[in-house]
Amino acid sequence: MPAESPAAIISALAATRLMRRQTFISALLLTVCLWPAAALRADEFTTAVDAYRAQDYGTALQGFTAMAATGDPRAQFALGLLYDNGEGVPRNDAQALLWYEKSAAQGYAKAQYNLGMMTLDGRGVARDDRRARQWFERAAAQGNPDAVARIVQLAEGGDVEAQYRLAVMYLKGGSVTRDPVIAARWMQRAAARGHLEAMFGMGLLTELGEGVDRSYSGAVNWYLPAANQGHVKATYNLARLVRLGQGQPADRERAEQLLKKAAGAGFVPAQLSLAMLYDLGQDWPHNPALAATWYRLAASNGSADAQLNLGYLYAEGDGLPADPVEGYARTYAAERLGHALAGPNLALMAKQLSDANLAKAQARGQNYLSRSHSLAVDQVADGDPTGAKP
Repeated sequence: MPAESPAAIISALAATRLMRRQTFISALLLTVCLWPAAALRADEFTTAVDAYRAQDYGTALQGFTAMAATGDPRAQFALGLLYDNGEGVPRNDAQALLWYEKSAAQGYAKAQYNLGMMTLDGRGVARDDRRARQWFERAAAQGNPDAVARIVQLAEGGDVEAQYRLAVMYLKGGSVTRDPVIAARWMQRAAARGHLEAMFGMGLLTELGEGVDRSYSGAVNWYLPAANQGHVKATYNLARLVRLGQGQPADRERAEQLLKKAAGAGFVPAQLSLAMLYDLGQDWPHNPALAATWYRLAASNGSADAQLNLGYLYAEGDGLPADPVEGYARTYAAERLGHALAGPNLALMAKQLSDANLAKAQARGQNYLSRSHSLAVDQVADGDPTGAKP
């Protein structure tokens, strides 16, 4: 099914604010059976909605207030609407904002959207376009069509952050139909205006051929300015292309400098890449000491792969002094971090240790585990503009 055009989405905003609110209240009826509460509570909510539809605002107010006090996000949203519209109560932006916030905090998309509108209009809260956009993004992520339309409107109006966020939405799909071509168009518009994440995103899309023709040289042209401005993932991806000679002549020394820059900034995949390159020594200087240094740093940042490889180096004495206890400890940490190969290695290593040394190694491994950050950044999905390509 083709994605809706921006013009079609924007046209959905033509309805008046009052009609929009009434539509929301009516839509609440459709979700009663989906709310995981007792049938009695569902009946109470239906009764309150029926009273609202009959313009019996006093009864609706009583019902919504009682349910809102129990934490029901639908009722909190509905109560916010009553204060927003001045139905059954004097219009009160502060109270509307309060109840919308309570509902939105529980993930209720309609409340998130209305909070965005109030923040955009500066009603009950200081106007803040950035904060309004964030509320629209949260609602849009749950498929709220009005929120999607607002983000499109902001993007069309020149909001560069909205342009980037819209590109991500079309790339990931869900709130809109996934369309890499539309995603690339919005990403390029934001990137052309200097949006750092969008420049990286265009580099990744161009490298992968997502929504645009695949071109390594084109990817380099996007990664380079982002890297020059300190974007760590762009620096890492640029280093890989430079090392492999994709999009420009191969340059090992420059690749090494770029990897060290990304690794020094704390990017774990860069730390792990440096360690493995020094460890393997294929088209790269073989340096076990440097490999161990980078492995230790990546391991301290939660890399299971780094722990596993350190365990192997120590267990086998491969470029490092053999240390079976340290080898087991590192492998133990890798196993606890979920590395599939660590379990079989532990079984082999345990046979070479006395009971006392085995207990010592396990205690040391647990210490390594508790000191690591468990960042889970070794693997990043290809095609995600917020991630780097390994």
